[in-house]
Amino acid sequence: MIADNRSTGFIDVRKLIDEVSVEEMCRSAEQFFANRIDWDSLQAKPFAEIEESPELLICFAHVVRGLKLLPDMTLLDFGAGTCWTSHFLSQLGLKVIALDVSVSALKLGRRLYGRHPLIGHRPKPQFLLFDGVTIDLPNASVDRISCWEALHHVPNANRVISEMGRVLKPGGIAGFSEPGPEHSKSEQSQFEMRTNGVIENDVNIHEIWDTAKEAGFTNMKVAVFNAEPVLLDLPEFENYVNGIDNGERLRSETRRQMEQRRLFFLYKGDAARPPDSRSRDGLRCELEVTSTASRVVVGKSLQLHIIAKNIGDAIWLPTPETAPPWWQHGPLKRFGRQPHMGPDRIPPRVGGVRLGIQLFTDAGELLDIDYFRYHLTPGAGREIGPGKEVQLAPELPVPPAGRYILHCDLVSEGVGWFEYSGSTPVKLPIEVV
Repeated sequence: MIADNRSTGFIDVRKLIDEVSVEEMCRSAEQFFANRIDWDSLQAKPFAEIEESPELLICFAHVVRGLKLLPDMTLLDFGAGTCWTSHFLSQLGLKVIALDVSVSALKLGRRLYGRHPLIGHRPKPQFLLFDGVTIDLPNASVDRISCWEALHHVPNANRVISEMGRVLKPGGIAGFSEPGPEHSKSEQSQFEMRTNGVIENDVNIHEIWDTAKEAGFTNMKVAVFNAEPVLLDLPEFENYVNGIDNGERLRSETRRQMEQRRLFFLYKGDAARPPDSRSRDGLRCELEVTSTASRVVVGKSLQLHIIAKNIGDAIWLPTPETAPPWWQHGPLKRFGRQPHMGPDRIPPRVGGVRLGIQLFTDAGELLDIDYFRYHLTPGAGREIGPGKEVQLAPELPVPPAGRYILHCDLVSEGVGWFEYSGSTPVKLPIEVV
């Protein structure tokens, strides 16, 4: 039993793992969360303690970057605990499955989402109980897996990694933030094992990689980073930036910190699909824009003719048109400002590519950055691959009398204008009389 290992002497974590069953460790985890009374502290994570907050956030940022996340991906948050990481990832637009062995921890996670509702239209999380052995998900059902300080708590890491390989899709990535190879020997780890009966295992990435290969992973990469800033005075900083100082102080500090930190990624083959417009990478377009007239009467519309060609290497995702264009509603019918997104309106798909027009005065003053949107393909839409082009003929509602410049570009909704990635927008002058 776990209690038999609690003593004032040194605890050998390997011996503890051999003596304790998976079921016992699951019960210990549940007791840990069920018996806690400092719920506010648990739910304030990663901002509960000033001392631990910077490292938690820095590690979180590195794992998020390394996972190469995109909106609408399905992500399994392994060992989610009270779900602070799950909550952050949901806010980023991911379809999060928060997995934990503790019912009480997941209840606290639900409470966290209730106390801090997601901002905007974001996928709702799923909470999934783990029996410590089998992840209750189909084969190849998740795009990414995140694991924050959880793998070193399990007694059956081989089985867990095998399950991760099973549920991860081909081309998927699993990212981990874990302690180092001497973790079990620290005073805090000994205290946790002795007092709470939890496993505080050493993290041996060579053993993990051997297991991962058997589970179908094809590559492993380990991050080198510095969670503590190396502060230089101004002359030292200039010498470092200009290459006069070879950065030995920075390298030495990084090596020291890496002694007790392992942040790594497991890859299940290469991505089978080209990049798409949920990321700015590879977003390039070539636009041709002409109009039937340069002068328009107030109250009329302006007919545009547009050819948009994908000259990048990313697929343009569609934004299905589920309702009449927004500018056909109410008092805004003849002026293109987008109304507030009410509860009866479905927001455009993140990464969906549409024509976007910004409205400027003829002197170059921005009047409306979201003046007009138009779907590239009608109805449900279709993907537009590299090298393909589409032709559009939108009718543009015109503003009040005056001289204007229409700034025509493509926009990946929730991602950015194509101009951000180097494309050249078309500027079309018009006069409304």
